[in-house]
Amino acid sequence: MAEAEAERRRLEHAKYDYFVKTSPDGYPADRPSSLWRCAAGRDEDWEFLSLLDWQWHRADDTDVRTPPPRTALHEVTADRAEELQADRQGWVRYWARYVDEQEWRAGEQPVSVVRRRRSPERIYDEAFKTWHEWGPTQAVYDFFDARPSNPPHLVEIDAAEAERLLGELHGAKGATEL
Repeated sequence: MAEAEAERRRLEHAKYDYFVKTSPDGYPADRPSSLWRCAAGRDEDWEFLSLLDWQWHRADDTDVRTPPPRTALHEVTADRAEELQADRQGWVRYWARYVDEQEWRAGEQPVSVVRRRRSPERIYDEAFKTWHEWGPTQAVYDFFDARPSNPPHLVEIDAAEAERLLGELHGAKGATEL
């Protein structure tokens, strides 16, 4: 049974060449912003892993249409692509959200946790809401955009710290699971 599964995986992997795209804000290839694949040996039939529904989508069938420029793509092995696909938390960035920088500097507790999933089809920013669900937020965009006059202050944290904070702030358990 294990041999049959290994052979199935080998045949599936042989159909594709896999690539990662690094994000525009400097994340290296070991923490990419997206996962892509194309027909093995051919620069066509591109697909991306959606970080919103965790399925492969043909780029031609979506608004994405084309893969990133080749200069932004780094080839990875099929095994590495499989590892990346399985590690959903590796694709998500979390921040502790403070009302403003002064409260953070004063040692105040954060008011919430926000996260970003940068998927090829769209960037999805969410905040953990008081009703114990993730919902859309403008906070991440406002923090990185210089235009708002009163942006929140965000401090990047890992998934474990996000989980701990959500438990402390909201009594939530398992809130970071994707």
